[in-house]
Amino acid sequence: MTFSVLGDLLPEPAAVARRVREMLWELGHETSILVDTSDNPFDLLAAAYAVSDEVGRRAEQLVHDAEVDAAGWVPMTAGAAELLDACRDTGRSVSVYAPHSESAVGRHLHRLGLRHLAGPAMGRGFAMRHLAGAGRDGAAPRLGVRSMAPVFAAIEVRPEETAVVCATFAAMSAAQRSGAHAIGVEWIREPRKVLHGGEGRNAVVGSLPALAAAIRACGRAEPLHCGPGWVAARPLPPETP
Repeated sequence: MTFSVLGDLLPEPAAVARRVREMLWELGHETSILVDTSDNPFDLLAAAYAVSDEVGRRAEQLVHDAEVDAAGWVPMTAGAAELLDACRDTGRSVSVYAPHSESAVGRHLHRLGLRHLAGPAMGRGFAMRHLAGAGRDGAAPRLGVRSMAPVFAAIEVRPEETAVVCATFAAMSAAQRSGAHAIGVEWIREPRKVLHGGEGRNAVVGSLPALAAAIRACGRAEPLHCGPGWVAARPLPPETP
């Protein structure tokens, strides 16, 4: 699942972006207009790495510090623990993919007593090795992957037997491009009408508890019959709460 489903480790993204931008200005580095007006810290972080590894590491420390601080107090999305419990009880393994610092993700899960329910947690270090490519009009490379294929290769799973729980259309599209199923959860980040669509098979559920209930109803994971992909390939009714 993507970390955006579980919580938000950058509750004040514009403030963090401003710190990185000011650091770049102090070092005498100019950025493109698109990056210069962005409130997304990851745009600024990618721009910093585009200058040099040393500048990128300085920007990384600023973002990392903000994320680790947030990990000590931001709440978990309602129903996240219930979902992780349902996956464990039905034999489904869970990995977490995040654009955040791995240590911040780990601190967040440990603080809430949920780290033992998730397996590998891949963070920004992984994302930086798989940048989505340079943007248009001189924008810095986007932090993240256009396809989840590198994630599945890293954790050694078959995409067609995997479902990715997402909070954004972009994450759903990345999962579908890799051949996996995508399950969107509405109103964590985006509404249902935005999450629907894309490539391949997908489903949109109303809440994490609704998804947990569907997983429990499906029962134990069995290859070819009721594996994680089956949950995504069998969309839940629109009236699911």
